[in-house]
Amino acid sequence: MGGAQAFARAEARLGRGMRARPREALPLRGRVRHQSWIPPVVGAALGAGLGVLLVEPSPALPHLLTGAAWQATAAEARGMLSAVLGIALTSLSIVLSLSMLVVQNAAGQYSPRLLRLYLHGTGVRVVIPVFVATSVFCLVAAHEFGFVSGQERMPRPALALAMLLLIVCEGALVFQVLQTFQLMRVENLVRRVRQETLTVARELERFREGDLEAPPPARVRAAVAMPLRSPGDGFIAAVDAKALLEVATTKRWVIHLERAIGEPVIRGEQVGQVEVEPARGAPSRRELVEAVGRAIRLDHWRDEDRDIALGVRQLVDVALKALSPGVNDPYTAVEALDQLTFLLCELSPMRLGPRVLADDAGTPRVFLHGPTLRDYLASVADPLLRYGASEPAVALRLMRLAAAVGQRARDAEDRSAARELLGSIPTVAQRAAGQGVGVSPLLQRHAEALERALDGGPMPPLPAIGF
Repeated sequence: MGGAQAFARAEARLGRGMRARPREALPLRGRVRHQSWIPPVVGAALGAGLGVLLVEPSPALPHLLTGAAWQATAAEARGMLSAVLGIALTSLSIVLSLSMLVVQNAAGQYSPRLLRLYLHGTGVRVVIPVFVATSVFCLVAAHEFGFVSGQERMPRPALALAMLLLIVCEGALVFQVLQTFQLMRVENLVRRVRQETLTVARELERFREGDLEAPPPARVRAAVAMPLRSPGDGFIAAVDAKALLEVATTKRWVIHLERAIGEPVIRGEQVGQVEVEPARGAPSRRELVEAVGRAIRLDHWRDEDRDIALGVRQLVDVALKALSPGVNDPYTAVEALDQLTFLLCELSPMRLGPRVLADDAGTPRVFLHGPTLRDYLASVADPLLRYGASEPAVALRLMRLAAAVGQRARDAEDRSAARELLGSIPTVAQRAAGQGVGVSPLLQRHAEALERALDGGPMPPLPAIGF
């Protein structure tokens, strides 16, 4: 009955057709964002071009530059440009030194995987290109002034722009220092990871709008099933479901991708299979790679653009690092757990897990593997219970996480997993703390109150020991 209803809902959406599906490949702006060398190169090219154009006054220049142009000789202009270059390089060294200290501290105290927040932050994408553009502009303009003859004093638009760029650089320096200080706070770091992960989840939710609501009934495999193998080594960074559906519909295939985004694959490893109608003949391996492989993007490392599990993993890493004997900072673990609670509660009403895409006739054509909400819950609870169950504040936060997810989960299996986790935490905490510790009765009473909340009661207040 559930499969028939799913097919009926799929047929009701046929008016939109496959063309209504958004393309799930990483857009150009996303690929550019991961190339850290592009903004500095663009800044250098812009600075060089302006350095050549603004040496001599021109009627085509904006009035702001010609009207505010400094009166100077060519030698004086070269001296002023050299002074601006020195100030810009000094300021850039301050920015880089401060950023390196903060990055080193974040990697050592929280998690090396948080470095992406700095690599993709404003410092790399905006501040450094501003300094690069200013430095290259001063160098090129000073060089061009060496070919200017005569000692007369005349308007020099290059000096006006150099002063403007210097003001922008100093503003960028102040902005970078303030932003760096903000990122030194663990509260801001974990909140930003949660926000970016939630943004990815909402985008993936939008991609699921045309999917079948429920997996169709089990069906007999086709007589011809070709293995789908990985074309290289790496991590699955993105899967273009629309491209796979177009290929499967055109060739009358059924594509099963049995690896989720974020999983590592080895060259030649079977990552799925393609079912082919016996009458159409089995395709060659090259045809499979050309038709299907291009829709599966591999990368050298896990990428947050399509990987919800990566954001969850990063927050768990922060909590585990804080609970290690070398750091021993339970409050940071509690901060990370609070953000994990917010994140999983926001994921609870979303459609997670495997995906099934059908063609315009309602025939399932593409099956994609994906983690469910209970998988994310297990990835949080298992390591934190293993290393942090003896800390009462961590155990209390884990119990509240399980109860909050259990209240909001849309799937019965997810709710059951949350309830089971909630009931097991007091026992695990008592075993980790050892006999004779009087914390277990408090945890047990709070767990019972949370179970009543799962049955429709109010959420109990957090005990004082959990603050």
